[in-house]
Amino acid sequence: MALALSGWSASCNRDDAEPTVNPTIEFLSDSGYTFQSDTMALSDTLLVGVRINKGDDGLNTFKVISKYDNGADVVVDSLSIGSDQFAFDKAILLRPVAGAEKWTFWVQETDGDIIRRSLTFTVQ
Repeated sequence: MALALSGWSASCNRDDAEPTVNPTIEFLSDSGYTFQSDTMALSDTLLVGVRINKGDDGLNTFKVISKYDNGADVVVDSLSIGSDQFAFDKAILLRPVAGAEKWTFWVQETDGDIIRRSLTFTVQ
């Protein structure tokens, strides 16, 4: 017995053939802002500014995560986002001991995708 399916196609064509667009996380490079990884002095204070624009999906959650040397990630800030654009300034006080500090700025879209940008500071 043959089965005929009217109006059905066996191909796997996607309706959204366009490539997906991820959100952008941009570091501010204005005067007074730190925007790239670098070697810094012990106990230095840095100001990092990020501007986030949504991609194809909405923005859901923003986090700032710190990591010292080879230690565990620690969530320092966590905020819900309810807009297409988001701005955040973070004052970072570097440790008074030599080592590496990694600061990650993290955004999750409404579909669960996560985009990250990080800065690593060698503190000495």
